[in-house]
Amino acid sequence: MLHQMGLYQNPFQSIVSGKKVVEIRLNDQKRQAIQVGDLIEFTNLSTAEQVIVKVTARQTFKDFKALYEHVPLEQIDCIGWSMNDLLDATYMIYSRESEKVFGALALTIERKF
Repeated sequence: MLHQMGLYQNPFQSIVSGKKVVEIRLNDQKRQAIQVGDLIEFTNLSTAEQVIVKVTARQTFKDFKALYEHVPLEQIDCIGWSMNDLLDATYMIYSRESEKVFGALALTIERKF
């Protein structure tokens, strides 16, 4: 199955360069449908450039803090970031209320195309 998602410039370029191999998302209903082996077409929200990746693993967590404690920062291209930096950036995209409802999702990805 092919899923479509948007990304801001920096995370998009991190995936294209191969530095980012884990995509972090809210584990909402749309993301719950993503399975290992599925493809994701990411669209750069600034340039409309696209890249397709394959999902090689998926892990769910009760919240983003637990996810960030588990996933190595180099896998999300955030070396040197503090926990507060990570959470502040995340909560600019997702609300704490939605995090409590759905939890967090780490998708290990591999650029295929």
